[in-house]
Amino acid sequence: MWDQLRNQLNKSLILETGPGSGPVSILFSLIAFLTLTISISFLIPLDTESEHWFTICWWKHLTGWDCPGCGLTRSVICFFRGDFLQSWEYHPFGIPISILGISGFIIRWNLGKQVWRKILENRFTEVFAYLGIILIFVWYYIKHFY
Repeated sequence: MWDQLRNQLNKSLILETGPGSGPVSILFSLIAFLTLTISISFLIPLDTESEHWFTICWWKHLTGWDCPGCGLTRSVICFFRGDFLQSWEYHPFGIPISILGISGFIIRWNLGKQVWRKILENRFTEVFAYLGIILIFVWYYIKHFY
């Protein structure tokens, strides 16, 4: 049984690995991605208290409260700036979302569309996504009501 699963996994991972799928390519794409995102993160201002800052959040406009995702973008920006404590203070889910984003980029870039599609269509990925959304709402409830 384990051999069949291992063979199926090997077949699915070999489907679209091209000439640039070795460890050097993965390292290069990781360095390129991190360099780009870190550079962009230092260009984006985080001054949310200024007169130029506005929100398009319909939740905040309707209720006056921060939405469950409020602070995620600022958290991700702080993560890529290396300010992990500030990232955690803006939103605790910004750090895992940043790590998932880096992982997703590397997987998609180096393994191809077919493998990426199989990962996204996997039942575990779906359960993981729903669990993440539920945890964000649980955190939001605890933040505002306790």
